Amino acid sequence: MGAGEFLQRLQPLKAEMEAAFFRIYQPFHVQEETFDALLAMLDEQMLNRSSLHHEQDHGPAWFSSAPAGMRLNYSVVQSAAQISLRAKELRELGIGWVQLSEVPFPHTQSSRQFLQTKIDAWHTEGFAVGVDLDVAGTTQDDPWARQALKGDLSMQQRYWMIADAKLASLYSPFSKENETGVFYKLERIHQYVYRSPQTGGWLLDYKNPQVLTAMLKRFCSLADLGVDAIELRQLDQMWKECKALPIYPQIPDLFALFAAAGKLVCPSVLVIGHSDASAHDLQILSQRAPQATSILDQATLINGWNSLATRDTKMQRADLIFHALPPSTITIHPVGCDQGLRWNFNAEAAMMRGWNPESHRQFLTDFYTGQALGSFAEGESDPESGRCYGTLASWAGCGRAMDNHEPYELENSCRRVLLLQGLSLAMRGMPLLMDGDELGALNDVSFRLDPDKEQDRRWLQRPVYIEEKAQQRFSPLSLEYRIFQSLKVMLQVRSDYPNWNCGQEQILDTGSDALLVWSRSCEKQRLLFLFNFTESPQYCPLTSLFKEEEQARELLTGRRISGSQKTLDLKAYEFLWLIVEADVD
Repeated sequence: MGAGEFLQRLQPLKAEMEAAFFRIYQPFHVQEETFDALLAMLDEQMLNRSSLHHEQDHGPAWFSSAPAGMRLNYSVVQSAAQISLRAKELRELGIGWVQLSEVPFPHTQSSRQFLQTKIDAWHTEGFAVGVDLDVAGTTQDDPWARQALKGDLSMQQRYWMIADAKLASLYSPFSKENETGVFYKLERIHQYVYRSPQTGGWLLDYKNPQVLTAMLKRFCSLADLGVDAIELRQLDQMWKECKALPIYPQIPDLFALFAAAGKLVCPSVLVIGHSDASAHDLQILSQRAPQATSILDQATLINGWNSLATRDTKMQRADLIFHALPPSTITIHPVGCDQGLRWNFNAEAAMMRGWNPESHRQFLTDFYTGQALGSFAEGESDPESGRCYGTLASWAGCGRAMDNHEPYELENSCRRVLLLQGLSLAMRGMPLLMDGDELGALNDVSFRLDPDKEQDRRWLQRPVYIEEKAQQRFSPLSLEYRIFQSLKVMLQVRSDYPNWNCGQEQILDTGSDALLVWSRSCEKQRLLFLFNFTESPQYCPLTSLFKEEEQARELLTGRRISGSQKTLDLKAYEFLWLIVEADVD
């Protein structure tokens, strides 16, 4: 292993990396030598990879089969025995990888060893493991921050620090919508430092190219732990100006540089971009990044919840037609968001429907906190950030239906849960479930009993895993059984089709705004996906789906549908995965 391989990997990436780098830093008069030094650092990091990791880098990518994943919170410390117990359940379900969230960056040897132990435990159980990296900021007890507080000028220059209070106030509204930037006075060094509205960490100043180099080193050090995926958190916060923009033009280039660094140093590691941006801006992120880079597609999740609340799929279809991520991007479809959900839908599509975007955001907030007329959901919101919190099952109405002893509404709530899970699994890419969603976990308000958590609403949607509750997945009359076993069947069907993600997709018009229907054609295989986002039966003309001489088989139930039928009836919140076949006797 030597410089020759690094140059071989660099050849198809260098031009785009150089263009991205100088689009960012040319206004700051950065010289060519700075870019060369960045490449030299990456070369050194690649050479320092262990022989085992080098072997993995040359083997087939673990994500080539697009396995389904489960997001777990790292701060909930688990022993090896607990990991083994949880792994058994996830294997039974059909999960192939776990994404550990809120992983503190390991600065010390002990914290690094602790993280390594957890990663190795999941690897022993046969799971690929992902971790996250906050690329926008650091905690207040980070070594960089501590050095800055000691007066180290070079470290102070890595952060958004301003000495003049009036100048600092110009930047105070830099965040999008009603998220306001918080600047905190550091009396010790007479500076104001900008803190992330979401995490409270100190925001880094990427106008300083040393920040990019230093964060890429941290990225590579995480890869050296043997992780299989690194999720880049807080992409939206990586660049700030006085003028607020949904996403600054430098952010796609910064993301592209991180993704390219992954291709150079650790190609077996999946680089995942996490952004709160709308579908249009996610599309821009994907276009700048190298092929086989991953984007967390929260736009599809937001559109799904919007369609359930409005009983209308037009906004969803518009994004799938005009702002779909390219096939070269590995799209990860989350079923929930562990940081809370912001309603960053397509504002133009909303206005075309006659909806005022701000009023519609308020409607969705009211709906999923149970305050809107006709709402079935239970959740909470943060007025300052505009984020909404709650588990999949609680937002779908399971908790309210059980509290009110309404079996009919509980059936509809279960169908909503399975509808969104079925949508995530049907989409091209990799589905990512939230911890507890496989068992229909409800909002957990016990976090308010903990003084360290009571102000953090994110814990509302992080229910504690209880083995007794998990055992209910074997009890046929339980909610856990209904959701777990249905999800297990969907994951099995999906894994049985190696070409599931292949082919050209087309959104189909059935004449009903309540239905979302699309096809995926690959060689001689054609898949059809139909979703009814209402509690009312919907009728779909079969002539818009396939020919009269053809027939379709429903993959989840085995049901046969002939093209000679005039219409297809979809019951309340019903969805179908169909494979079209030639007519046979």
